[in-house]
Amino acid sequence: MKFIRKNILTAVFFSVFAILLGGALISCSNGSSSSDEDDDESSYGTKIYSESVTFSETPTQIVSAEMLADLSIKSLTIKVINVNYSGSDDWWFTACSDSSWSNKAKLEWQSGEGANSLYLATITDAAAIAAYKANGIYIAGTNNATASVSVFYVEGEAEESGDSSEEALIKSFTSNTGSSSFTISSTYQLLAKYEAVSSASKVTIKITNVSYTGTSSDSWWFVSGTDTNSYKQKLEWKEGDSYELEISAISEYSKGIYLGGLEGLTGTVTVSYE
Repeated sequence: MKFIRKNILTAVFFSVFAILLGGALISCSNGSSSSDEDDDESSYGTKIYSESVTFSETPTQIVSAEMLADLSIKSLTIKVINVNYSGSDDWWFTACSDSSWSNKAKLEWQSGEGANSLYLATITDAAAIAAYKANGIYIAGTNNATASVSVFYVEGEAEESGDSSEEALIKSFTSNTGSSSFTISSTYQLLAKYEAVSSASKVTIKITNVSYTGTSSDSWWFVSGTDTNSYKQKLEWKEGDSYELEISAISEYSKGIYLGGLEGLTGTVTVSYE
């Protein structure tokens, strides 16, 4: 009888010990550090924005152009952490320089799991940074997801992308106007560099003296592009062999204004800005 009572007391003791130990382990787990705490933000530069954001699939401004205008910026870093989302869609986050998705920079997963996942995008191209400074920083992402968003900048002069070394059809402007002859090839040609027109409120492209050296039966057409193969806007026919396009959202052409069209078309292109 004493032996049985002793075993019962021993079993009760170890049961209570196990419960207490289990509680201690759970408490320890809840106190573990998040990816945000482990992340060394000093490498990103100076923090200029940090807020909780509810995301939309439509780009929304989080940092104004006024906040960036007087800064000397070598790079911009956008950080997303502490994601809260109850839906079933995959998470995604993208920064851009306006509401029409110009200069898109996808935030890539870096570390962490679940709500503690860390996403980053770093922008270093001079033309893109100029567009962000002119228009502000916009962000979009998984609809109705919320997260902590921070923006950092490194002071200095941004480096030009490889596009800036490409020779433009119009190399110089006189009284805000430049002209050049052209022949449409299979890829879009750099018409004017972004740096030349980045401060303009409006750019006008006019094409005249059009002739055709090809054999295609397709209708003649001209378009502007944002790089060597990306269509942006169509030049409208005016009269005779004249085509024209007015561009007001200059920041959308941060890699330069390119010209494309039916291969074999030749003529004179004039670019003016104000």
